[in-house]
Amino acid sequence: MEKNISVEVIERYLSGNCTPDEIREVYQWFRSFDNTPESLVALRDDEKNLVKEKLFAQILSEINNSNDTVLLDTDAVNRQKPVLNIDGTQQSGDDKTWRLWPKIAVAASVALIICFSLYSLFSIRHKVVSEIAKVKLHDIPPGGNNAVLTLADGSKIILNNAKKGLLTRQGNVKVSKTTEGLLVYKVNREGAVSGNDKLNIINTPKGGQYQVILPDGTKVWLNALSYLKFPASFSGKTRQVEISGEAYFEVARNPAKPFIVKSTRAEITVLGTHFNVNDYPDEAFSKTTLLEGSVKIKGKQAVGTLKPGDQALLNESDEMKIAKDVNIEEAVAWKNGIFEFNSADITSIMRQAARWYDINIIYAGPPTHILYRGRISRNVNLSEMLTMIKYMGVNYTLDGKNLIIKD
Repeated sequence: MEKNISVEVIERYLSGNCTPDEIREVYQWFRSFDNTPESLVALRDDEKNLVKEKLFAQILSEINNSNDTVLLDTDAVNRQKPVLNIDGTQQSGDDKTWRLWPKIAVAASVALIICFSLYSLFSIRHKVVSEIAKVKLHDIPPGGNNAVLTLADGSKIILNNAKKGLLTRQGNVKVSKTTEGLLVYKVNREGAVSGNDKLNIINTPKGGQYQVILPDGTKVWLNALSYLKFPASFSGKTRQVEISGEAYFEVARNPAKPFIVKSTRAEITVLGTHFNVNDYPDEAFSKTTLLEGSVKIKGKQAVGTLKPGDQALLNESDEMKIAKDVNIEEAVAWKNGIFEFNSADITSIMRQAARWYDINIIYAGPPTHILYRGRISRNVNLSEMLTMIKYMGVNYTLDGKNLIIKD
């Protein structure tokens, strides 16, 4: 295959204005080279230095100062799903999934053609830096610990502003904020439950997350745009909480008191286990993913039992499907500070981005049904997330907090 491509096509690719055919042309051009750096192109030492100094130092560093923001698919992920290669050839199966390329591959590939023309180098660098600068002028930071606690009497505590230490008392229960920022409920005396069964609510907004330790020792991580409703102490025969959005539970074992989680579409009963519940109103399914132990899950009529590695999907029609050996890392990636996508369409990716960066997503036309794979840290600014989106071949415009997806 010819190892040549039009400079104009590269410029349009960098500015996000390529047609689908041109994107495929760029990808095919990338793939026409061997894996070893020396085989990319025969360059003189001074030309290599020029590329290193002018391209990598001035462009790549401005795109992202971190080396590990965008990660390649792991071998395990690749084995789970067939992949549609970027040159259009499918490896196996019917699942058409685009593979994400690391930033360094794009920068290195662009370097090949820029080396042949100083004019092209400075012209393209100017265009890329200008595009990145436009985004960073109004960059949006990632979410973080941010939540509001509503006590049984209706009073509210803004947790990210609250000082560390004792926040309040509710009967025999102390409510404190630790030095690590955790919300902790601790029962002072066993058996004294007067007034403690009244409900507390912790809400996370868009761009927020929080961790709480319940009075029985159960640990709960709340994702953005979620809430957890729970009593100040569990005085009855069960330990019952209610959630909306997404939460990860590490339930303290107590065979005498089952732990019950109620969400919009499901009710989960456990004795002591680790599991994740995703039940956002704008998601097609309520998803319960089990990491260890055993759980019983039911909808209005549907009933199922999960084993480790299982995921229950429950839709609005109360139809339940239990998937086996699912990607556990993907299900709890948010808790570990990662966005992880495995055969996700653009609307699914954008829903997660909207919750975490507190932005609005607008589609200029019907969203595509292409499926993507990739991983990126949740601890980066929106501009870094958009860099990954750009390399996926998705064009966009950011206007304040409105992210307009063009294709």
